[in-house]
Amino acid sequence: MRIRLAWLSVAAALLAACTGVSDTRITDVADLPVKSPEVPSLEWKNSPLRANAMYVFHDANTNSQRKEMVGDYYYVNWDDAEPDKPVKLVMLYTQAGTGIDVKRREVSLPAGRERAASRQTEFFFNGPERQRKGDIMSWRVELYVDGQLKDARQSYLWQ
Repeated sequence: MRIRLAWLSVAAALLAACTGVSDTRITDVADLPVKSPEVPSLEWKNSPLRANAMYVFHDANTNSQRKEMVGDYYYVNWDDAEPDKPVKLVMLYTQAGTGIDVKRREVSLPAGRERAASRQTEFFFNGPERQRKGDIMSWRVELYVDGQLKDARQSYLWQ
């Protein structure tokens, strides 16, 4: 019986090591704006922007629906090594039409997530609000685990 338990603990440790997630941290923030209701050209340099536009416009059937989806799209990739604790991602940002006034959006994930894994959280700014307030000028993304700041990334314009 002890041998089986030892093998089970070794197998569990190996499985945890194979996930590749050893620390809760932000790995990347991708800023992929959609600046026009037209899909970018097929040139290789436009590939990420074209792929994002195709993703964003997937359910849009008319040009007016695509105009509503024009905006700024941020994809935060992060490693979740502590699924047993609550996590909060906070995006602080400024917009062209609001000057230095810092705005805030957040996404909370409760404790008890399935397993440690790499995850992606999206922040998007489109529609009438974006049309009134303008492009995102600077941003900072903060990752909190159990209320404690664990990691942060920011744009080069963030003060």
